[in-house]
Amino acid sequence: RRPYLWRNHREAVAKGYLDPQNSAAVSFPTGAGKSTLAELKIYATLLSDKKVVFLAPTNALVAQTTISLRKTFKRTKVEKERFDEVGFLSDEDELPEIFVMTPESCLAQMSIEPAVFEDVGLLIFDECHLLHPEEGRGRRALDAMLCVLNFAGLVPGASFLLLSAMMKNTDEIAGWIEDLTERPCLSLALPWKPT
Repeated sequence: RRPYLWRNHREAVAKGYLDPQNSAAVSFPTGAGKSTLAELKIYATLLSDKKVVFLAPTNALVAQTTISLRKTFKRTKVEKERFDEVGFLSDEDELPEIFVMTPESCLAQMSIEPAVFEDVGLLIFDECHLLHPEEGRGRRALDAMLCVLNFAGLVPGASFLLLSAMMKNTDEIAGWIEDLTERPCLSLALPWKPT
C-alpha cells in the first residue's frame, strides 16, 4: 500500500534516520507520513534484533495503534498492555517484539519490573506534545515526562522517536533528547505533505 517513499521520508533517511543510534523528533503535519516513518524505524530496530515500546496517550489509541501495527507487522508479535488481574509483566514474561502502552502504564511497569525492558532498542512516543503541561491535564504531562526520563536511565542504549503534528519546538525537543541520550537526535519538522 506504500509503494514509494515521499520526499520528506527520503530526506529523513538521508540524514541518518534509520541509524539505530539516532533518535528523532518528528513534527510533520497530519497526512505527511509520520506513521510511515515510525514503521521504517520499527523495521530497522527489529532488524537489529531489538524490541520496540510504542507509547500512545490513551487506552483507545493503544488499541487502535496495536491493530494498525499488527496489520503492518504480520510476522511480528505485537501486543498491548494487559488489563488482567495484575496488569503488569513479570520478570518471567518476555516483552513482545512491539509492545504498545500508555506512558502511565510504562512508568508503572518500569517501577514494578524494570528488567522486562532490557532488550528494547526504540521508544516511540506518539502525540508527544502531551509532555507539555497544560492546565486541566492533571498528572498526565508529569507522568509522561517521568516515563521518558526513567526509560532513558533504564535503557541507556535505546533510541527515541517523538511524534506529533502539534510540536512547535522540534529543535528544542531534539536537543533535549540529545542531551538525555548523549547521541544524535534528528529534528524533522518538514511542512511538506503530498496533498
